[in-house]
Amino acid sequence: MLTSISLEGEWAFALDPDSCGEAEHWFKADLSDTIQLPGSVDEAQKTPLSTNRTMAHLSRRHPYVGKAWYAKTIEIPEGLDDHYFHIALERPHGEVNIWVDGYKLGRDESLSTAVRMLIGKLAPGPHKIVMMIDNARFEAVGEAIIRDHALMGDVAHSKTEHTQTNWNGVVGFLRIEAARASIARVDVYAPSRDITIKVELDAFDPDIRFPTFWTETHQDELVLSFHIAGRNEPLNVSSLLAVDSAFVTFEQTITLPDDAALWDEFDPVVHRLTVEWLRDGVAQDRRETTFGIRNFTRDGRHLKLNGRTVFLRGTLECAIFPLTGYPPPDHAGWEKVFGTAKAYGLNHIRYHSWCPPKAAFEVADRLGMLLHVETPVWPVLGADPALDRYIHAEAERIIRDYGNHPSFVMLCVGNEVNGRGLHAFLERFIDKWKKADSRRLYTGGSGWPTTQRADYVSKPEPRNQRWGEGLDGRLNARALETRTDWSDWVASVPMALVSHEIGQWCVFPNLEEISKYSGVLEARNFLTIKEDLEAKGLGHLAHDYLMASGTLQTQLYKEEMEAALRTRDMAGVQLLGLQDFSGQGTALVGVVDAFWDEKPYVTPSQFREFCAPIVPLLRADGFVLTQGARFTGLAQLAQFAGEDIENVELSWSLQDGAGHVVRSGTLSAGRLATGQLHDIGEIIIDTTGLPAAARYELVLALDGTEYRNRWGLWVMPAAAGTHTLPIVTALDAAALDRIAAGESLVLSPPPETLRPNSILGHTAAFWNTLWTDGQAPHTLGLLVDSQHPLFEEFPSADHTDWHWWELTHLRRAFDMQGLKNKAIVRVVDDWNSNRDLVLCAEMRLGQGRLILVAFDLEHNLDDRPVARTFRAALASYLNGQAIEAPEVTRQTILDWWEGVRQ
Repeated sequence: MLTSISLEGEWAFALDPDSCGEAEHWFKADLSDTIQLPGSVDEAQKTPLSTNRTMAHLSRRHPYVGKAWYAKTIEIPEGLDDHYFHIALERPHGEVNIWVDGYKLGRDESLSTAVRMLIGKLAPGPHKIVMMIDNARFEAVGEAIIRDHALMGDVAHSKTEHTQTNWNGVVGFLRIEAARASIARVDVYAPSRDITIKVELDAFDPDIRFPTFWTETHQDELVLSFHIAGRNEPLNVSSLLAVDSAFVTFEQTITLPDDAALWDEFDPVVHRLTVEWLRDGVAQDRRETTFGIRNFTRDGRHLKLNGRTVFLRGTLECAIFPLTGYPPPDHAGWEKVFGTAKAYGLNHIRYHSWCPPKAAFEVADRLGMLLHVETPVWPVLGADPALDRYIHAEAERIIRDYGNHPSFVMLCVGNEVNGRGLHAFLERFIDKWKKADSRRLYTGGSGWPTTQRADYVSKPEPRNQRWGEGLDGRLNARALETRTDWSDWVASVPMALVSHEIGQWCVFPNLEEISKYSGVLEARNFLTIKEDLEAKGLGHLAHDYLMASGTLQTQLYKEEMEAALRTRDMAGVQLLGLQDFSGQGTALVGVVDAFWDEKPYVTPSQFREFCAPIVPLLRADGFVLTQGARFTGLAQLAQFAGEDIENVELSWSLQDGAGHVVRSGTLSAGRLATGQLHDIGEIIIDTTGLPAAARYELVLALDGTEYRNRWGLWVMPAAAGTHTLPIVTALDAAALDRIAAGESLVLSPPPETLRPNSILGHTAAFWNTLWTDGQAPHTLGLLVDSQHPLFEEFPSADHTDWHWWELTHLRRAFDMQGLKNKAIVRVVDDWNSNRDLVLCAEMRLGQGRLILVAFDLEHNLDDRPVARTFRAALASYLNGQAIEAPEVTRQTILDWWEGVRQ
């Protein structure tokens, strides 16, 4: 454009919930209210405060779905008689209808790019612009899985209430653009310094029968001005062209100088190009774009950036913006998103069923993030011709508007696509774009299916927990080992494999966040949880639940990342997610909250130990040993830095609980090429003489760098007879008489004799219990009173650790409702239930005490060192000084027992 007129500020406004405005010619009438744009109807609070609550997602304070009218009078200055005018709106939401001076220009409904409509010429003076935006009108972008679940309709993140909300308004720029003609498109192909510029020119002529613009003789010239980063003066290239039609294409290949730096995730250098169209020396139009010199390609199963193999350490960006309810149109918002992602070691973002605005691409370019973009759909393909056309139209617009951004390296139709026509639709889509635009890689649907033409595929199988797997998931079904990788899945496809939505591990909500929801959305789901906890007398545990479950969540994400990193030839991962997902039943799966703020249980530097360009890895069969046994593991290094590293020294140390080094060694390697998983050497640790029972930490560190990683290692005492424990498997009058008389008894019933409550696993709940219809496990780990004397002889922190698997596997917790107790090992329950669950607790009755223990402390103890050690610790505690515990009555215990037993 040559000039512009801002449309920001106050607009006349009216809601049209009955859809009568167009029939009543509101585009000619005076609207009774006002609103500020850019902005949304929610922000302007144009509807009454809602009171509805749901656990499905956050709650809009002032929701509105329907038609809304906006009107503004503008002044066209003198001197623009030969200009043509466009109206440009960034991020309206829904179907946009526009009138100018009572004449309807048309309608548009892009969810991905700015709306831009040609007005034509405008005389100097006042002109009235009217918009009607209908956020009840969209193509069927989110109806892929509505048939499978009543909750799952309308779920594309481009518009759903589960993510950015279905808002109404315009939230980016609003302006009138003016020029004598149009540089309609500029594409920069820059896989090397030999770059190709493709330009499309549109000429306008007021005469519909006898045009003169392209039929008369003029000198037309394109001036390309390259602003190379680090250079003070632009590089100008001028070319004459023949304008013999209203549509003219221009293509030119130019070699940039050697000092024009490449764009890379580690050195993201961005250049700028200005294109000016001159006719007889007079500017017709001017357009500016940024670009980077980079080549993103597939080589077999590898993804390569400028010839270097990359591993995508990614997360989903699901349009969670709780203050505004819509994506930020400015740089600051995206600097927070991408800056946080980089701080946690990520280099990649996948946009789940939506495309971000221009500001996101600009910030990603500057910070070196690799972006996977999707058209704004979670669809059924091949059934709805209008939707199918819409998907193609959105892809075209996305590439037209954002295609020059070097960060934009991957394009996909959408998430988890369905429909009997999906395979043909996707193959056609991929085939079209691979032929049309080589600047990025293409696939069909995130998650599925595998398509033959795809450059990369996204699959949900190579991850530790799959949808519907429940307690059969790897980390619930067996104790931790770090031999598992996803090599079989890599070998199953010939193209690059990226794992789909790995993780999804829940954490208990941080109820202190409630006050942060000060914008258009309120965390009424969190308020419901808070009120329920307090009503059950558990409110004081909320922060402890957060910290304990968060530490477990971090351990689970660590193993997710490491399993992928130790898989040779795997192309990368896409977490779900680094950030909490506010919808779909409240999926609190992030290590940062919905605002991209750090949670208190893991720091970015701690997360980067297992999520970084270089990650030390350890392959081992297990991490619980009997004193005197030897630990053996293979040290590896996932090396995806910007260059090869020389003279590698990998130091290892075994540290006790006080941080003292009790064993150590060094492994040497020569030059380690980037883009590979390297075997470094074997680590052997003799545990003879090491104090037991104890937890140790095995730390691997790449000397001279910040890169290090760590694993817990538990050394348990060797078997030395069975410690006597007064165990009973049920309560009756005789047992209670014994306790009242002064005995201490341990109640340890078989799990099948207790009534079912929350299903316990080692891991946290997957995604959330509401959205998965109660998929097991239902719990979020353990909260351990590690200061209790019992733990003087049994190693434990305040939270679940990997050795607890042996004790908790297939066990059932006690529901303590109605029975006072001193909890020793609590279970953090699903926040939808908030049961008072324990695995170990104590109380007094008369002169004695009752210890509840849900673990199996009797069977196969020779092969179960953790259970054997816990039994010995409990026996020692019972023989020592008792701590203060609540006193209960005989009848209370009997009533409780009747309520929990089968």
